Amino acid sequence: MKNNLILITGLLFSFGGFISCDKVEFPNVIITDLDTNLYPGNFIDYEFPEFDANTNTLRNVLIEDYTGHQCPFCPNAAADAEAIEALHPDRVFVASIHATPSVSGVGSFQAVNASFPRDFTNPQGKEMASTFFQAEVGFSSNPSGNVNRIPGGDGFYFFDSEFWGARTDLALATSLSVNIQAKSTYFPETNGAYIHTETEFLTDLTGNYNMVIYALENETVSPQKMPDGTTNTTYVHHDIHLGNLFGETWGRPIAAGSITAGTKVKKDFSYTLPEGLTKEEMHFLVIVFNRTTYEVMQVIKHEL
Repeated sequence: MKNNLILITGLLFSFGGFISCDKVEFPNVIITDLDTNLYPGNFIDYEFPEFDANTNTLRNVLIEDYTGHQCPFCPNAAADAEAIEALHPDRVFVASIHATPSVSGVGSFQAVNASFPRDFTNPQGKEMASTFFQAEVGFSSNPSGNVNRIPGGDGFYFFDSEFWGARTDLALATSLSVNIQAKSTYFPETNGAYIHTETEFLTDLTGNYNMVIYALENETVSPQKMPDGTTNTTYVHHDIHLGNLFGETWGRPIAAGSITAGTKVKKDFSYTLPEGLTKEEMHFLVIVFNRTTYEVMQVIKHEL
């Protein structure tokens, strides 16, 4: 399917039976949110993918692990998240977000210095941390995380890692109301990609729903403060949240109000890979969530 566009090459005007020899040229107007500069050619020729029927029936889980490289308690939580993910391949996905509960979203655990040279933070991660801290939903320390942002009986949805396994089991058992598919095209000439998504609402829903896509680095070696107070200079960090596509913390609206089962919404996203990373060294999490409650309705992993 080709992208919608308006193409006007010229007009001939007739006045009183005479045809003017002047031709008025109009440029091609392309209507799209995509960064057309990433396409190594004439964007008019770009073919958008089609989606087959989505036969998935299972609700997946997102574990957001809010962490820091100078947090000595965080490696144990990261290990807990990795273990849960390994128990449920293709159903549970982890995002390690380097941010802390504060108005700014950063603290001493994320500080950069000669011993901890990499800045793992990003604007979207810090804004999410700040929002959840100020919303008083249980985010009060590092490490702390949520499981699909589903609240417990006290209304909190941030928990210590010892509770993530049980919360994950509960979330995996809930029914699926939103399905997601994604396809992409990578352009090595520009180191850019287009990610195309289709969201299908399986049940009647009411509310405001957004889609956001996290970009994550699979793993990297960088110093980490350990529980015994030492620094592990060869520590392997996993599933590092690099930011959100389009730089949007809460993504883009896909549906609002009363939503009828069977509704399908397509969204397209552009992304330029960070310098020094290949497409094999990263992946994406495509997330649909309730914009009012922040609950994650569905998440899928996508690789270029």
